[in-house]
Amino acid sequence: MSTNNLNEDPEGTIPVNQAVQLAANWRVYLATSGQAFVAQSFLIPIINFQNILQYNPDADSVRAYIGLEDPTDPTTAQLLLAPVSGGQDIVSLPQGNGGGDGGVGNPPSNIYDYTSVCPPTCAATGSPLSE
Repeated sequence: MSTNNLNEDPEGTIPVNQAVQLAANWRVYLATSGQAFVAQSFLIPIINFQNILQYNPDADSVRAYIGLEDPTDPTTAQLLLAPVSGGQDIVSLPQGNGGGDGGVGNPPSNIYDYTSVCPPTCAATGSPLSE
């Protein structure tokens, strides 16, 4: 973890102008590709990150998968977040690490998804990343 002060970029960040360009590139692709998938962003509740950190203190990264609630409707896209350790997804909580019952004989899930695709669910209005 970085010990940067408030005048320095935190470890793991990219410059705002680079992020703006990457987001703009995605919007150009959407506008010119003719694809039905039109997601510009995903809204991810902070509790997902809090729980990933709480239940996976040894994880070294998080892998994001794109999933669909309806396989014929790209506007039902969701991000599935899985903590990763040593290159491997940690899809179940270790025994005794909290969480609910994952079903009879199944350990509790360690995959997070309360995300919303934007659009149609939400819009990042006023952000330089969405304009």
